[in-house]
Amino acid sequence: MDLITLAQFKAHARIDGTDEDAAAQVKVDAANSYVTSFLGTLPVDYVAPDELVQATLMVASTFWEHRENTFAGSIAEIPLDAAEIIANHREWSF
Repeated sequence: MDLITLAQFKAHARIDGTDEDAAAQVKVDAANSYVTSFLGTLPVDYVAPDELVQATLMVASTFWEHRENTFAGSIAEIPLDAAEIIANHREWSF
């Protein structure tokens, strides 16, 4: 299930043209996978609320901006705001 599309991400990240589409699609796919794997099983007809779309865009942006594992001596992490939004939508079960 895709929470965001390439077009949404390009608009969010202000990416013009198509030169970066392949690289951007990898980040979109990775962000969708990251967020949906954390959420758990979602219904087939699930419609993501706006705040979850925003969190997924934030994750994709982090992947885009920090294409390597580290930057300036720090480990790149998922933005705390995005992590909190995603956690609020997670299906918890024990």
